[in-house]
Amino acid sequence: MTENNISSASDTITMYCTQPDLVWDIVDKDGVNYVKQAYITKKYQDTAWIFDTAYKFFRQEAVKIIPKPQEAESPIWMYRDKKWAVPNAGCRRMHLEIPKDELILFDRRTWNKILNMEYVGTDEEIAAFEQEYKRQGAREPLDIMKSSFYPLLAQKIKKSWQHLFTDPLPEETYWQGAVWYLKKDWVVGEE
Repeated sequence: MTENNISSASDTITMYCTQPDLVWDIVDKDGVNYVKQAYITKKYQDTAWIFDTAYKFFRQEAVKIIPKPQEAESPIWMYRDKKWAVPNAGCRRMHLEIPKDELILFDRRTWNKILNMEYVGTDEEIAAFEQEYKRQGAREPLDIMKSSFYPLLAQKIKKSWQHLFTDPLPEETYWQGAVWYLKKDWVVGEE
């Protein structure tokens, strides 16, 4: 676990995860399920490059915290507050008890900034970066990340994403988590 994760007497942390029924059926049948990168590319199609960029960053850093099993190609997302794990058609929300040593916790708001290809930092750092990229002719961070014209600015954006792993955890309602697989043993119930 990272320094930004909690410590308490309990060995598990309650989390909620929404996945398609098929995933839960595999977990029930096989006892475990891993995500394949091809599922993400298929799901997001035209915007898959955004998820590929963000997930690549996450994977590269997350393996330094918790080793990735060979079968896992991408992390599985979950939330401390079940209101963020909203099931849609064909999906179920599960109540899980995740062992602390299997879970990476972070601020879901920071992760959303990364998914939007934004620069992450203090208000002052963000303002300074905005001045810098506008001075170079870019309109917004997404333009920087889509283009090959701003490699140094893109590097600065990606470097700023380290805040996801270094900033202290916020209040619990904003906790998001990631694991490399889902285990049947972790399922406490269906919500």
